[in-house]
Amino acid sequence: MGKLYDKTVKKLIKEKPSVRHADGNGLYLMTPKRGDAYWMLRYTTPATKLRREYTIGKVDDWSLADARDEAAKLRLAIKREGADPVQERQKVNQNPFKTLNDLYADYYELRKREIASHHKEKSLYEREVAWRIGKVELEKIRPVDISEILRDVANGYDDNKPRPTLSNDLMRLLRNLFDHGIKLDVTRFNPASPFRPRDAGGEEKAANYPMNEDEVTEFFTKLRVIPAQFSRENYLACALLIATCTRKMELLAAPWSEFDLENRIWYLPEERTKKRRAIDIPLAEPAVEWLNELKVRSCGSEWVFPARRISKKARTPHVCENTLNHALKKLFEKKLFSFDKRRVHDLRGTARTKLGKLGFDDNLAQRCLNQLPGNRTDRVYNKHAYFEERKEAHEALCEWLAPIVRGEVGSGE
Repeated sequence: MGKLYDKTVKKLIKEKPSVRHADGNGLYLMTPKRGDAYWMLRYTTPATKLRREYTIGKVDDWSLADARDEAAKLRLAIKREGADPVQERQKVNQNPFKTLNDLYADYYELRKREIASHHKEKSLYEREVAWRIGKVELEKIRPVDISEILRDVANGYDDNKPRPTLSNDLMRLLRNLFDHGIKLDVTRFNPASPFRPRDAGGEEKAANYPMNEDEVTEFFTKLRVIPAQFSRENYLACALLIATCTRKMELLAAPWSEFDLENRIWYLPEERTKKRRAIDIPLAEPAVEWLNELKVRSCGSEWVFPARRISKKARTPHVCENTLNHALKKLFEKKLFSFDKRRVHDLRGTARTKLGKLGFDDNLAQRCLNQLPGNRTDRVYNKHAYFEERKEAHEALCEWLAPIVRGEVGSGE
């Protein structure tokens, strides 16, 4: 037990007979003539043997019992870990990342360099995290806060439907975000680290449903006869996604400056690819034909697929990422096709599957999709682009696809 009592503390604060009143073990009650009374711990640093004074807090906020508990914790950390509370506080005060929003702003700059879909990740953070715990100090965020967010998104809340896949995306985002904080030494633990898919949206299965040859024929045959519901630009976008084996926004957000139609090459830069890998894509003659038509339809725009509505509120100068998705979704909801719903991403899977059926080996087919096959050593040392081999693969792909897109092959219905 220390030398001070609660009644004694109140009396000393009222009378202010001196500045410092010892309780024992380095804990002092400080009663300055001006300002509020506060608790102070005196200690010696283990490494440098310096005498230091650390302010625990005001008496109004810390009772005598609380001050003793905090002093005991600090003394234990000093003895066992060689901690220096004054130095630790200076680090915190100098730390520019006070809240989760502060940390995410720094993390986002890193993600912009790493992935092309960084804007999607940012939108997810702002919609589901920022308004909940974004302004909370990093050290005050607990696993229960993470759990509430993940469960709400997975099960649905207010007018939002259940979104299990987004809940898993959020789980990965938050784990990576707090890991970033640990690397910067601005937080000591990761409150999202214990969570796994079963704690969020559940285990996921790869959603890839490529179309077979008959389905591709039916797909383009039926799309071709409903231009009012599915525009010619959308139609050609679907054809080009298969012909070039690219991802949706790599094509829909492409400027004309990336294309050399005369030499039949699309120079896709690294900053617009998911894995930040530049690739020169050989264009078969039918693909060039479709791009030339789009050139006319773009009416002088610098974009292959310019925004459909010209307004100051338009988010992008090219078509937005959901344009093609919504157009296809509406048609599948109307039961236009005899087969189950497909997504835009399944066109890429269709191209990959067809390349295999055409006899091209897996390594080359993966390179056509801008994926690097083999082990890490092979990826580091093998810099061959396989352009001529990929050119042959794209030409074979278009040789099959072009007659279907032009309407020279019917669906048989």
